[in-house]
Amino acid sequence: MSPFWRNLIVTVVVALAAGAAGGWMGAERAGGRLLNTQPLRQSVADIVRNGLDLSEQQAAEIRQIEDRYYQRRAMLRNQIAEANIQLADALLSDMSFGREAQQATMNVQEGLGELQRATILYVLEVRDVLSEEQQMAYDRRIREALTAPDS
Repeated sequence: MSPFWRNLIVTVVVALAAGAAGGWMGAERAGGRLLNTQPLRQSVADIVRNGLDLSEQQAAEIRQIEDRYYQRRAMLRNQIAEANIQLADALLSDMSFGREAQQATMNVQEGLGELQRATILYVLEVRDVLSEEQQMAYDRRIREALTAPDS
């Protein structure tokens, strides 16, 4: 077996082991149970469509907010995918966590951070469209969505 393939196999095995260990430790820190939550963007869509009794104007404004958010989200997901490709290329070319791999990792992290910020801003922008009474129900349901344990 050539050194390239041997190194690639070792890298994949180590990455899988690290991922499994990280998943196990995360599950342990969550009190021994995994949290079963849907993506926040999906929670928001469910909340505003069920039980908030939106006016036509509110529904239209929220659709515009959603459209902007989904465009931004698609752009950020493409950036993250490109950064993942850069990371894979860097690892394959060097088989170490060298300068290129480190930069690609930073690019992935920045993209994920931007996606999280965009989602939070989406949640808050939708909230601004709601009346005070609707905001109270929305806030309660957003909190429930973010903290719901696996049942």
